[in-house]
Amino acid sequence: MHEIDMTLLQALGAIENLLALPCCDVADLSRVRYQTARAVATRRRAIDLLVNAAAAAGGAKAEVAKSLRGGNLDMRMFYTDHISAWPTPRAVAEWPAYVEASRTLAAIIRKQVQIERDLLYPDVPPVVSAAL
Repeated sequence: MHEIDMTLLQALGAIENLLALPCCDVADLSRVRYQTARAVATRRRAIDLLVNAAAAAGGAKAEVAKSLRGGNLDMRMFYTDHISAWPTPRAVAEWPAYVEASRTLAAIIRKQVQIERDLLYPDVPPVVSAAL
């Protein structure tokens, strides 16, 4: 999970580096959005496995799994809504609004990653989550 988290946070950092620019090249944005989408999907599958295993274990682990499902679903819906609302051509055309929306999304993803790490695998070393 540590490597999966690192990959996702690095992808977010790459997006954030682009967000710092006054405008963006379509190819660059498309590339980092693709990398981010792959990282999100990989992590989503891994978290689903951990949550399902915790739920099956019963007891306190099952309660942890239940507590995560709502927040995880909310983050996924926000991510999906963001991708739907901001196709690459619109993101480039409306760059300042896209920057704001993307920074909000990155903050939500980072928060959810930390919550899941704290509850599902707290003994794993922390990852640097700042923009690269």
